[in-house]
Amino acid sequence: MTMSNTNKITTQNKFNPNSCKKNLSSLKPIIAVGPNPAWQKTLFFEKFIFGEVNRADAINSYPSGKGINLCRALKIRQYHPGKLLQFAGGDTGEQLCRLLDLEGILHETVKVSEPTRICTTCLCRNSSKMTEIIEPSHTPEPAAIDRFQKLLLKHLSHCAGVAFCGTLPGNTDIFFYQQAAERIVEAGLPLLIDSWRNIVPVLQIDGHILLKVNAEEIKRIAEIDNTRQAISLVLDKYPLEAIAVTDGPGQAYFADRNIFVSYDLPILPKIINPLGSGDTVGAVFFSEYLAGTEPQEAFALGLAAASANCLTPIGGDFDPEAATTIRTNIVIKTIEK
Repeated sequence: MTMSNTNKITTQNKFNPNSCKKNLSSLKPIIAVGPNPAWQKTLFFEKFIFGEVNRADAINSYPSGKGINLCRALKIRQYHPGKLLQFAGGDTGEQLCRLLDLEGILHETVKVSEPTRICTTCLCRNSSKMTEIIEPSHTPEPAAIDRFQKLLLKHLSHCAGVAFCGTLPGNTDIFFYQQAAERIVEAGLPLLIDSWRNIVPVLQIDGHILLKVNAEEIKRIAEIDNTRQAISLVLDKYPLEAIAVTDGPGQAYFADRNIFVSYDLPILPKIINPLGSGDTVGAVFFSEYLAGTEPQEAFALGLAAASANCLTPIGGDFDPEAATTIRTNIVIKTIEK
């Protein structure tokens, strides 16, 4: 695996001078519930043409999936450490776990009988567009689901918060997330939800819950085709603490019971790879939020890190110095509710 910027990690204060000054080793981890990991293959093309023979001139292969990317970004962030809980199986799953160990990403893996999926991304340098080919994932066995839930329960007494990262594998019932969310709320812990498919039963739970999705996903949850209206509707309908919405290079939004703001992002130079940007947002946003940073500023820092992620070839990787520069160029505007 080629990891960019691994020699450029800087202190968390350089990225955000207002961050809490606690000793890093004393901070509890963020538990990343990443039930649907993938072995990522990213193929780079000078020009990718649909329906034609396309020959890649470079390739990156590495562990990925929303939970893994979030933990990778947390590791670079050097604040709250991340710990990944995941399902994995077959030769692909073994390879994925081996590379996570080499990368220093903490994880506990529940083994399943079916192999972990492979995701192939074709990235066109000419247009900066990517085409993703995602293999189907398989539903874990009931015994594996039970082991996963017990594993999560074991960690709730010594973590700072929990993040639900991505869709559930195969035909896993949303009860998997619902049951986990109920236990997290009972423990009095903050929960970040970065998932949208069939997620309504989880959004109905009253607790310290944040929803972080993209514009298309919030519109699907609300079943209306206007991003701002969808945010307001979901916030009115469910007992969420806040909603954060990304839209790639477009306008982003944050809303809670008191504020509604938008973010204008700076135009980036040549984008290398946008894969994992949403997961990077979640990692930095949640970490800053748990540290006591004002929520709208925590999300701005997440957006800056996500933009910096676009300048690297690996999902969840970013240069903190680039993120600092980008943050100074993000414009936050208040929206009348």
